[in-house]
Amino acid sequence: MEQPHTLKLLAVADYVEPHLYDSSVNTRLPKIDLLVSCGDLPPYYLDFLITNLDAPMIHVIGNHCSAPHNLEQRCLPSAYPGVFNLHGRLSKISTGDGMLPLLVAGIEGSPLYNKGPHQYTEQQVAFYLLSMVPGLLRNKARHGRYLDILITHAPPRGIHDNSDIAHQGFTSLLPFLERFKPAILLHGHTHRYDPTLPMRSRYKQTEILNAYGHVTVDLTVETNAHKSRPSSTWSRWVIINRARMEITA
Repeated sequence: MEQPHTLKLLAVADYVEPHLYDSSVNTRLPKIDLLVSCGDLPPYYLDFLITNLDAPMIHVIGNHCSAPHNLEQRCLPSAYPGVFNLHGRLSKISTGDGMLPLLVAGIEGSPLYNKGPHQYTEQQVAFYLLSMVPGLLRNKARHGRYLDILITHAPPRGIHDNSDIAHQGFTSLLPFLERFKPAILLHGHTHRYDPTLPMRSRYKQTEILNAYGHVTVDLTVETNAHKSRPSSTWSRWVIINRARMEITA
């Protein structure tokens, strides 16, 4: 029997974990297919993970970006070599010949609270999301689904966020999730000082995961076949499981 196609993702955010920032990390982890950074991590750490785990990385930037900025308060692209910035973009990631591509998109930053870099009003985030709609419609026409993973720094409003202005989530993410139904939203920004705080929630058809520190996600392809209506058959990426990586010393 043919084994289902799977992908293992390692998502990181906000905190440089000593067990990951270690020269032997590649001998103590399973093969990682894709690295995801949800922001507020230094470039040297991302470069270390890419090099030592030999995997491509996609990312969004957080509101505490430590890289050099230009006069417009934008991070210099040269600060993140080999990392694809998803902010306001859609991308299709190849997962192998004849395999289902992974459809991803991203939104960087946090709510506006002190006019610093990578801070946005609700209206600005809504505009970035709206600008993705033509590409999402093309995805639906070509691939049968709008989006697999949305990567953000801040979470949606009311899900994994806090009450202070700086750590509130974006309300405009909620109707986006309801309309375009990504399987997963990965975010950072909300630090988990209290281990009882939830890391995983579900909103409509989207699993929402807080990647603070790190989280691993195993994905597989789910197919819904209609024998009487072959044109209605669709496939999508779904979570097999989700867990913090167990790293042995």
